[in-house]
Amino acid sequence: MSRIDLFGPVHKGIRTLLFDAGTRLGHTDFADEAGAGAAAELVHRLIGMLEEHAAHEDRWFMPELARLAPELHAALAADHARTEGLAREAGQLAARLAGASAAERTALGRRLHDRIWGLAAEHLRHMEREEVEGMRVLHANFDDAALGAIHRALLESIPPSRRGEWTAVIVRSLNLPERAGLLRGMAGEIPPAAFAQATAPIRAALGAEAWAAAAAAAGIAA
Repeated sequence: MSRIDLFGPVHKGIRTLLFDAGTRLGHTDFADEAGAGAAAELVHRLIGMLEEHAAHEDRWFMPELARLAPELHAALAADHARTEGLAREAGQLAARLAGASAAERTALGRRLHDRIWGLAAEHLRHMEREEVEGMRVLHANFDDAALGAIHRALLESIPPSRRGEWTAVIVRSLNLPERAGLLRGMAGEIPPAAFAQATAPIRAALGAEAWAAAAAAAGIAA
């Protein structure tokens, strides 16, 4: 029987955000002012979500890892410092696009593209360490009831509208069995009268066909 995974699903969403951003920046003509502006907005949104995710980990998971596995905690904290530094540099580059000349935007865009892919590379290594080493420690010290309680507390700390944004990012990155598991979990925790409203971001993110497939796999009414 599989255990609760606190990192895997959200990390799938973050990988999608990082790779989508890097790909879109690679396609952007930064000499075009509108294109450069859209790229800057994309980068700022990405950085905001990365910062928020790190804050969630720092609040809900890192204290437990500090207590149970101090060396691992120190390594993960160092990872956070590196990724935050790269994200800060990327944000500064994106901010400089506004008001720059076409030639300046082209040069800044090249640097921004490279910085985002560097950020992605650091996050890939960091997320794997959390998923493998971090979850090994948490599984060894907490049962699924305790892990589920931590996860619910994390979710409840996020404002509903923002939680909907995160849910949409994550669910698009999941496979069908994972989507079905997510829906079954929600159905078990949310009163039926509130289920349609709670799952609205998922319906919108997936579209009618993918939503119907996930609902059928979960054994709930579409």
